[in-house]
Amino acid sequence: DFGAQRFSPLAAINKANVKNMKLLFTVALGGSAGNEALEATPLVEDGFMYISDHWGVVYKIDVRNGKAGRIVWKMDPSQEKLDRNRGVALWNNLVISVASIDSRVIATDKETGKIVWDKNLRDSPDMFITAAPLALKDSLIVGASGGDRGVRNWIAALDAKTGNMLWKTHAIP
Repeated sequence: DFGAQRFSPLAAINKANVKNMKLLFTVALGGSAGNEALEATPLVEDGFMYISDHWGVVYKIDVRNGKAGRIVWKMDPSQEKLDRNRGVALWNNLVISVASIDSRVIATDKETGKIVWDKNLRDSPDMFITAAPLALKDSLIVGASGGDRGVRNWIAALDAKTGNMLWKTHAIP
């Protein structure tokens, strides 16, 4: 939800039937580096799952038949280092993701997996973007991280069509 609580109000899974859940299939993601993990919450729309791995690679996975997951495309932002990545946002025909260690926000065409725009928002050497973007109307909300390394964190809105910054405000004035 918009509060980023990873909670769904859907009632299909409840206390009475959760014990009947079982693994239907798995899909291998990521590379061969140590310490890889998935921290992203996947998004599913019309039978396709969108998820990012620790490298910022975005995957579109066909999960329509419920028995297997087939990777349709993957978009690799070519980060040189591994870092946290907590997910993607969907806006119209775009999958919005971050290349966290590079401080980039990337829009990928949902059908083709091709990059539509790629914006670098780094304004400090120790700044990263690790949280999933949030799509609201025609804006994308993103935030800087790195306060534990002395970064003056901020929240910004980008134009969803172009990636151009609409506004930016610092968390501490």
